[in-house]
Amino acid sequence: MIPWRSALLTTAVVAGVIGLSACTPVPTPEPTPTPLFASEAEAFKAAERVFRDYVTAENALQGGDQSAKPELYLTGDALSRDIESKRASKANGTRVEGATKLARFTGESAGPANGSVRAAVCLDVSTTKILSSQGEDITPGSRPALVSLDVRFLSEGIDLKIIAMSPGAVPCT
Repeated sequence: MIPWRSALLTTAVVAGVIGLSACTPVPTPEPTPTPLFASEAEAFKAAERVFRDYVTAENALQGGDQSAKPELYLTGDALSRDIESKRASKANGTRVEGATKLARFTGESAGPANGSVRAAVCLDVSTTKILSSQGEDITPGSRPALVSLDVRFLSEGIDLKIIAMSPGAVPCT
């Protein structure tokens, strides 16, 4: 090989390696996941705030405020059931009149790192009525004034949302 070609080839290879290494991105360190809540107490407080906001929005919607969006506080099974329930009520012509009140909120467990919370909730439904399409009160006479719920929350991004609500095991007294 001619000496100048060898030098040219070596220079080209070295320049190529240097050029490629300059184009290679510097690896960025993986961020350490930050817990959504610093403590169980903080998680319970956030969950109670979300539930109170949900009840307020639901009461506003039932009171005729079409701008109220209680579904913004729901996700997963809770959202699916809410949509199904509202469709059924619309099809039947039934509606709820009156306001539900949060009587008790007790945090039971929390996973601050993953944003999961479970709570026992008591709702006061004593001032609500279920009305038929004709406006008749069809509220079951056996319905208790306080309803027990097991409520589960889960983080969705930076928001905490209600993922499930089912009949509670803790009696409301």
